[in-house]
Amino acid sequence: MKHAQKPRLVKTKWGFYQYDPMPSDEELYDYYAHKYYQTGQGSYSPEYLNEEIAYFQLKANLIYIKASQLSNIQPGAKLIDIGCGEGWIMDEFYKRGLSVSGLDFSKHGIEKFHPHLLTFFDQGNIFEKIQKTLSDGTLFDVVILANVIEHVKEPVLLLEEIKKCMGPCALLIIVAPNDFSALHQILIEKKIIPRKFWLCYPDHLSYFNRNSMINLLSDFGYSILATVADNPIDLNLFNENSNYIKDPSKGKNTHLFRVRMDNFLADINIEKLLTIYETLGAMGVGRNLTYYCSIEK
Repeated sequence: MKHAQKPRLVKTKWGFYQYDPMPSDEELYDYYAHKYYQTGQGSYSPEYLNEEIAYFQLKANLIYIKASQLSNIQPGAKLIDIGCGEGWIMDEFYKRGLSVSGLDFSKHGIEKFHPHLLTFFDQGNIFEKIQKTLSDGTLFDVVILANVIEHVKEPVLLLEEIKKCMGPCALLIIVAPNDFSALHQILIEKKIIPRKFWLCYPDHLSYFNRNSMINLLSDFGYSILATVADNPIDLNLFNENSNYIKDPSKGKNTHLFRVRMDNFLADINIEKLLTIYETLGAMGVGRNLTYYCSIEK
């Protein structure tokens, strides 16, 4: 009896890692359409506390603020959120008057948390939906790719296709986990954590850090205008009392510490909080990094 080949990590020429072989399209469709949001996979949960919702809205607001600093975003500008998930970012830009469109394998997340956006939502394979957009000749002023690129089988092809639907002076905003980072290397080398906790097949198929993402984007004709971190929750792993990898029971309280810290700091001054995370982003420190890109002229 022939056994399927066990997936292994392979380092690409840009420095990011990918699994080989990849799961089939059918396996991925079943995973995202029927399991991912519904069963609370990854960072998603069937229910959130009010302070968690405020935190998600804050993160979306920070993205809007930075985007508006880098691009002259006017009401009526066209935005597409590829892999819009639960719709937090899409809703933030919708409230600012943009004409929004959202794509995802599943409508479960957006149906639960932002049902008013279902009118602007299209369910299915994002590559097929992008092709339809291209055939219609629609160009966008803002393209959101938040916590998506690590999930797809062909991130390079996705970046090539996205470029085709970006209008003049358009802004591409990519949010991706900061994996195999300098912090992760130290945590493993010093045996502060027992395993590479960020590896999660078939959820994440590619693993980027700041250097490898910039290498990839630059190679495909994107200019990186800014790199902004989010809360560097992994720094808590230096503290035995909050090492949620050695002791998973500490995970929820550490997450809530992050939520409450960011909400508190934003209440004082959200622009200064953004400045803090821009500094950390430039240092490559943060659980996720957000890359603001334009097409090179």
